[in-house]
Amino acid sequence: MISYYKERIKEINILIAELQRKDNIFNTFRLISFILFLVVLSISLGNGKVTGFVISGILLLVFVRIVFMHSNNQAMLDKVLTRKKILENEIDCLKMKSNTYYSGNSFHTPDHDFSFDMDLFGKNSIFQYINRSATGVGNKALAGWLSDEYPPDEILKRQQAVKELARNKEWCEDLRVELFKSHIEDFKKEHLPEISKTISPKKNLKLWINISYGLMLLTILTIALFSVSSILLLIPLFLNSLLNFRFGKFIKTIRAQLEGRENTLRDYNKVLTAYEEKEFQSDYLQNLRKELSQDNMNATLAIARLQNLSQKLDYSLGMLTGLVLNIFLLWDIVLCRKVSIWFENFAEKTSKWFMVVGQLEALISLANLQNNHPDWSYPEFQKDGFNLEGKNLGHPLIPESERVCNDFSLEKESWINIITGSNMAGKSTFLRTVGVNIILAKAGAVVCAEKLVLSHFRIMTYLTITDSITENTSTFYREILRLRKILETARKDNNILLLLDEMLRGTNSADKSRGSIAIVRELIHLKVPSIVATHNLELAEMQKDFPNHITNYFFDISIENDSTMKFDYKLKPGICKTFNASLLLKKIGIDVDEKN
Repeated sequence: MISYYKERIKEINILIAELQRKDNIFNTFRLISFILFLVVLSISLGNGKVTGFVISGILLLVFVRIVFMHSNNQAMLDKVLTRKKILENEIDCLKMKSNTYYSGNSFHTPDHDFSFDMDLFGKNSIFQYINRSATGVGNKALAGWLSDEYPPDEILKRQQAVKELARNKEWCEDLRVELFKSHIEDFKKEHLPEISKTISPKKNLKLWINISYGLMLLTILTIALFSVSSILLLIPLFLNSLLNFRFGKFIKTIRAQLEGRENTLRDYNKVLTAYEEKEFQSDYLQNLRKELSQDNMNATLAIARLQNLSQKLDYSLGMLTGLVLNIFLLWDIVLCRKVSIWFENFAEKTSKWFMVVGQLEALISLANLQNNHPDWSYPEFQKDGFNLEGKNLGHPLIPESERVCNDFSLEKESWINIITGSNMAGKSTFLRTVGVNIILAKAGAVVCAEKLVLSHFRIMTYLTITDSITENTSTFYREILRLRKILETARKDNNILLLLDEMLRGTNSADKSRGSIAIVRELIHLKVPSIVATHNLELAEMQKDFPNHITNYFFDISIENDSTMKFDYKLKPGICKTFNASLLLKKIGIDVDEKN
């Protein structure tokens, strides 16, 4: 895929050069046409010839036309440059460099069932690798799909939607270009365009507007028909001034509600319009589009209406223009009344409309993952019993050139799968590999595997347990709290896959061994499928007592004559016999008496 993106960038660079050349031409001709207009106009003012004024008028029209053409060219150039940034970002992501989209750091919750242990959110996380959502609602939707539980039917529908969007790569890319310029980099900043407050129209405001317009029209007619002094016009102008003062706070509040939202509304509306015009076959995308036209309300038309009102309201921002528009036409009052009516009718609907944009962005993120990794596969879901079978499972965040894949399946009634091995041999990475691919599968995405078959179950993890200064709790106590939560959940519903890494590491060896054995016995009793990584060989020896319920695996290490350690990171059946702690200590200058 990197070569594909590089070819696209080459084509775009040619287009950029052409647009920049046109930009220079438009700049030159715009200056020339304006100078000619001024020269001809000044000559015409001097000699008073009509021909000169006609020519100057034509030159002015030419100047305006060139300004519009220049503006369109700049907009196109800006769009092409944005597309180039998006494609360059894809190359960076495939090379495991940084992703310019949001990392999901705000979704980081240490007490979650698995997200903290699976490095789901934050810098160099699964979320950051996948995420192509520019909006806050898009980031929230994707984060929810990765961390929450959903019924199998919804997951399969989402999967079909992702497949369909993956086939519409260019259409998805166009939508990303529209939203990229305002993509969030910090979730703490304001990023949602929803109208959070509804401002009711002021009572009797329409009456006062009608009175003002009627009085102004009557005054102008009286002056024109009866040759009355123009000073009479001061009456309606004085009334308008009073009305502008009276409703000044109302106008200020409305303006504050719209401030900074016009561009966002425009971008969202472009995306929603493109979505409405595109034909989709998958149920998920069709049902999502229905959210835009419920209760006889068309979202795109409604948002376009608010955009239009917001643009017109900006006409009065100039001091002189605003004075004329407001004192003669009550410009701000009329428009703010219409905006307040819009709020009354549509404000509560905006969150639902923008949620559609968010879900569409999240789906596009997953579709982009498929396009970037055509060798990955979609998981298969089975309805009956507990099932987990993976072929060539790999971790998505390990570069392909370094990634070592493994086959793994849970045998029937072999509830506990114990993995032993040396330090750095790959035990923890394997647990994360299994967990991350299950998370991707349940989100509706492709998985980093040749094949993955699973039933519907939740996962819980016990990998990264640390103390907490703020909560005044030790590592061991936090381990106990985590284990209590896991066991309480398992006692209520054992349809769980547990991923456990070195239990009770916060206590002494004897307590650790006794406690770990007791926990494994309890998990066997509860019939909870578990994968347990450990250095404790006593856990592996439990297979003798539970031959039908415990299966042993290990990651091997080979030590060369020069004490060099070699890892193959391949999962093998059995118990590890070679460990490397002593060797690692010797490498840092600490001699270990292996007899003791």
